[in-house]
Amino acid sequence: MEKSDVFSCFYKVLLCGIFVQLVGSYYLSQPSSSTRSCLSGQFMTITYGRWYCHNGTATVTTRMNSNCNYNTQCTIVADNSWTGINPCVGIWKTLYWTSTCSAIWGEWISWSNCPVDCTTHNQYRNRPCQKPISCGSAPTEYIPCKRLGCYSSSDISRNTPNNLVYYSLTTDCFVATGRTSVAFRARANNDLHIALASEDSITSGTHYEFIIGGWANSRSEIRYGISSTVCDSYSGSVLTQTYFDEFWISWIGNEIRFGTGSTPGSNIRMSCYHSTPYDVNFIWIETGWGSSGEWRFPNDVACKHVTNSDVSITTDDTSCNGRSYYACNTGYKQVAGNTQRTCGFGGILSGYPLVCSVSTCKIDIVFIVEASADTSSIHSALMTAIGDLAGSLQISTSNILAGVITYDDIVDLNIELNDYYSASTLDSSITSIPISNAASTVNLAEALRVGFYDFFTLSKGNRFTAFRHFVVIAKTYSSQTGVTVADQIRMNLKNQLFTIGISPSASLITDLKAIAGDDSRHFEVSSTDELYPKFNNIFQKIAVCSDMTFEPLTAECELDIVFIVERYNLRYTKRFLAELLENITISSTGIKVGMVLFDSGASTVFRLDSYTSSESVRSAIESISETNHTDHLVDKGLIEARDNVFTAARGDRADASNYYVIIVGPFESYPEAVAKDIRSSGSNYIFSIHIGNQYQTEYQKAVDTCGDYTKYTNVDSYENLINIKNDILQKITSCESVNITIPDCPLDIVFIMEDTDELSATEFNDMKSFFVSLVSRMVIGDSAIKVGVVSYADGATTAFPLNQYSTANGVIMGITNINQGSNAYNRSSRYVDRALKYIQMEFFTTGNGDRSNAANYYILLTHGPSAGNKAAAFGSAIRSIASSNLFIVGVNISSSDDSEFLDTVDDDKYLKAVNFSVLQCINDVVVPNITQCPDSVTPASLVSPSCQLDIVFIMERTETSSHENYVFLKSFFSNIALQLDVSSSTIRIGVVTYDTDAYTTIALDAYMTPTDISYQILKLPEGTGKRNMIDTALVHTKNNFFTAVNGDRASAANYYVFAIDGVRSGASIQAEYIMKGWPSTVFAIDISSGYEKEYRRTAGDNSRYFYASSYANLSAIESDVIAAITKCPVPQPVTTTDGSLMFADVSAPCLNSLIYLYPEDLTEEKDGGLNTMYLMTDFVYTITSCSRITSWEFSHWKSGYIDFMVWRPSGSNYKLVAYNTIYVSGKNTTTYTVVEYERIAVLQGDLIGWRSKGDNLVTSGPCLGPCAEGYKASPNNVQIGEEFDWTNSGTSINGTAYAIKACLEDNEAISFPTTTLSAKIPDHLPVGSFVTLLEPDGADYAEVVNYTVLQLSSYPNSMEYFNVGETSGLKILAIPLQQRQFLFKHRICPLKSLVCQI
Repeated sequence: MEKSDVFSCFYKVLLCGIFVQLVGSYYLSQPSSSTRSCLSGQFMTITYGRWYCHNGTATVTTRMNSNCNYNTQCTIVADNSWTGINPCVGIWKTLYWTSTCSAIWGEWISWSNCPVDCTTHNQYRNRPCQKPISCGSAPTEYIPCKRLGCYSSSDISRNTPNNLVYYSLTTDCFVATGRTSVAFRARANNDLHIALASEDSITSGTHYEFIIGGWANSRSEIRYGISSTVCDSYSGSVLTQTYFDEFWISWIGNEIRFGTGSTPGSNIRMSCYHSTPYDVNFIWIETGWGSSGEWRFPNDVACKHVTNSDVSITTDDTSCNGRSYYACNTGYKQVAGNTQRTCGFGGILSGYPLVCSVSTCKIDIVFIVEASADTSSIHSALMTAIGDLAGSLQISTSNILAGVITYDDIVDLNIELNDYYSASTLDSSITSIPISNAASTVNLAEALRVGFYDFFTLSKGNRFTAFRHFVVIAKTYSSQTGVTVADQIRMNLKNQLFTIGISPSASLITDLKAIAGDDSRHFEVSSTDELYPKFNNIFQKIAVCSDMTFEPLTAECELDIVFIVERYNLRYTKRFLAELLENITISSTGIKVGMVLFDSGASTVFRLDSYTSSESVRSAIESISETNHTDHLVDKGLIEARDNVFTAARGDRADASNYYVIIVGPFESYPEAVAKDIRSSGSNYIFSIHIGNQYQTEYQKAVDTCGDYTKYTNVDSYENLINIKNDILQKITSCESVNITIPDCPLDIVFIMEDTDELSATEFNDMKSFFVSLVSRMVIGDSAIKVGVVSYADGATTAFPLNQYSTANGVIMGITNINQGSNAYNRSSRYVDRALKYIQMEFFTTGNGDRSNAANYYILLTHGPSAGNKAAAFGSAIRSIASSNLFIVGVNISSSDDSEFLDTVDDDKYLKAVNFSVLQCINDVVVPNITQCPDSVTPASLVSPSCQLDIVFIMERTETSSHENYVFLKSFFSNIALQLDVSSSTIRIGVVTYDTDAYTTIALDAYMTPTDISYQILKLPEGTGKRNMIDTALVHTKNNFFTAVNGDRASAANYYVFAIDGVRSGASIQAEYIMKGWPSTVFAIDISSGYEKEYRRTAGDNSRYFYASSYANLSAIESDVIAAITKCPVPQPVTTTDGSLMFADVSAPCLNSLIYLYPEDLTEEKDGGLNTMYLMTDFVYTITSCSRITSWEFSHWKSGYIDFMVWRPSGSNYKLVAYNTIYVSGKNTTTYTVVEYERIAVLQGDLIGWRSKGDNLVTSGPCLGPCAEGYKASPNNVQIGEEFDWTNSGTSINGTAYAIKACLEDNEAISFPTTTLSAKIPDHLPVGSFVTLLEPDGADYAEVVNYTVLQLSSYPNSMEYFNVGETSGLKILAIPLQQRQFLFKHRICPLKSLVCQI
């Protein structure tokens, strides 16, 4: 180590001597003890220990030290166990020992070495342990130690030669800026000079000069300048001339000081008070006067990174003049600042921190800069700073674009967005913007308006997808604050406002914060120079895209929108529409937009198919020239939109809703009539945006006549249009659509339009619009709804039939083209019945497109009462038709006339409107009514007998049965036919009509489905005959109708069903002749003829005679007639010529059986069942053999009827076999014995149940053991033979026992009286004649008998001539017999069970 590097250490040493006490011998006689102690800090050692007695000794030194453990104190015990040895057994002993006390710790050892670097360390020393065992933690001392005259490798090191030249420390990035003192080390023989400068120059600016160790290290000074006046001095040597000496200088306030040591403020050697202190920013050093110098300054000049979010440091070098590199994170891009920065003096990095934003971010910025008298003095500096700010942005078409507006009381648009695409040229251009007017007043509100309405247009470079940032830089408070405008600007989420106040007043601060909308977007500086340090914060606001998601609205439906705009104040309207379009996605498959301008006329600006993007539509709107016109005829605009924009040729889509959006000011116009017409056609909607408070009612009625003004929006001024943007957006992008009704059945609808001369032209057009609006809410098509139109007054005529148009648009066009005032009738009267009759007979025809499977709906509109007082009667007749419905829309009908129409239709089918202008207000009521399927166009199930039937309806068509009566009659027979199983193999139906004569109208084989024959009956024309000659009709039917040519089948029974409303004798005689040819059967329908006895005789049996009090009441007997005419014929027994009775018998053995159900003592409780039927499914209720039910035992709680029922499993359902109906009286326990002929035959597996009309009469109670299982269900109208799904339609019975049981008896065997039967058959019998009846004995109620007939071998050919039904007991002739009597015999098979063969 060189001499100069010799270091000095200072030691502080505490020396402690070792105190030792020597103790003489001690002794203790057994068994005494003694305690010995040393001083504090000492330990005891036993140096010698031994037992003595008269005959021996023993050494115990080690044991005694172990016991005392070198402690400071120890108790010595003269005891064998303590010493661990007994050398003299049985003899008293004496313990002798010697001990010493020694210091626990030894002398201090040497200090540790000083550090080799220039840092301050602690030296240490400690004392060693002297005990034979551990002492614990050793005492330690510390003293600080530091090398003198050395420096750290990280210090700034400068050497200055002996030349009296000052050198700046700026090259080492070491400056005074930001400091108030500097501590440093230096070595020289004399004259260390240091200067504090205001500028980085030794010849300019102001300086403080320090002379350290001058004059041969004998004097030091502080001067006011280089070689200038002395402020203070110190006499004495301050330089060691060998080592580095420590000094400090400080400049705090008015005090400039110098001292020695490393801590500023200590060891002060000089202090200078300066009343006007200089700026201190830079440090210069020099040596001379025969000495060079070495300097060491603290290296605290490293820069600190300022990194914004989404930025990474790729190269990190923050040392003086070091260069660091930065990059944006993945998914982000540079928008401002620098990607490389160099560390300069003062710890300042060059350039600005890198600012990143999402890679898709685009921002268009407008700087709105005050250029008033108040900023004239700083205008140049301000524009330079703004230029530097803009120049640090990433200016390009894919990143940021910027422009400038300056303002005082006038606003100048200086630089547009598309003027410059590079940062440097933009910087230069902004810097050179002059101040043009420098007025003393400013209008900040208008500056914002220019930015909002005029600056941000596509033609000026505003990019459609870019965020728009408004940066306001203001110094002067403006009474035109612009806060309201700013609030409107911010309504678009893409618009952001930022404000910078330059020495702003409190009022201006308030306004600027309100304009920014958020304090974090507001900045304040006291001068333009203060802008630069805030650049990074400003960049992070104005150059970064908001993280707010911005999704344009897309409709969930197709919308065709046309804006219909007045040529007035277009500056505001265009901006309003541009803002709307930024929030709407325009496409060829979603929303399409067109535009119309109107004044005294109207013209199309662009069509629906002109543009397919929101940007192109916005561009077209912004390019419209702004001219003001004095006329504001909205109806012209609506017509232009309807006729020239909403057309297929110009982009209108059939499936899209059409939105007419009117924008009009406080001007009178008359759009209601045109608007109403437009709204009625298809899915057309009108939205009204009305500015001002005049003529509001006018524009409200344009959107809706019925008081729903949700599509009307009012705003007080054009400038405030922007305030309703979001409201309008929601309205015009909501999927308004007509509730298109798709019925579940086909419907043929006729609109019946009044055409009397009472209607004005306006009312007639309103009526057409009403019907058009109905059509727009329906699905028109061959498989859905078909529409035709009839007009009427005192007669009726077809405007167009059902098959004229197959689309809604076609029907709408057809209605629109109907002219008022048909010459097909006289228009002076209103006959509703004539219109209805015309439609039923003339309109609803196959030729007009009427479908047999479609219901016929009559929609009649009337303006007053019907002439002739026949409307109600004919309306009732129409309604009696199963598939027909009548609706009446009354317009301005007085309450006194309501009763007539209420009698004509059902109450809910009479709809009223106050006047024609509000007809469309009842659409939502009318459409659901007229598109609802009828209750039963076709029945759920058809009545199908077990035999073939050929049925003829014999219908009167005289004067008395004409008009509405004939409609009732046709409806009656049509409805019956609709419910029968009509086909070629089951039931066939034909029609004979009669008056004075009879006519075959429909043959049996003409129509083979219920729908077809039902439909054809309705189309029968009425007659005008005077007489109702039913006897002639019966003869005609027997001789001319029931023929093979007309479809009569030999295997089918012939049923004659006639209706008559008058007196006619001879009918019974003809019927008697007919019914001799069994199974031909006659049924009579007497419509208040007054000749009941005759027609009862004609029917031959009261069960085949039916009475109706009027044609209107025919429907009351409909079900009885159906039941009668679908029963198979049952012959009477016939005695043959040989006297034998043509009966047979059959039987099957059944075991005795008795079913016991729950006990009879459950008499108190009732389960609350109402109109409920019950089925018991538990095994104890199950029939176990073939039996008959003889009696029912049960308890009941009140009077009433009970049906006791037998159910038979049928797949997953149960079939009702039969039931016994019993009337009970009061509260009682009853045993009911069933009469012989009503005892129900049951089979193994059958179950029982019951039902009551109203309350369940059978009592019940909680079950004491396991409860029986079963179900209960609400529908209690199941009939014999029907099946019911108890499992899915019923509710389980739980925890209840019922007081009911059934008693059974063995079933009587079914048998024939003889095993064979024979009969002689005349050979002249016609084919189909009855031959014999097979009738077994012992067949019970509800019992099923199957049989087979076998021919005897002795009669091999007999079966050729006869047919035998599979389940009936009839035997009939099948083919003609030979010309002789034919004898046959058949063998009856032995019977095995209930299912027997015959």
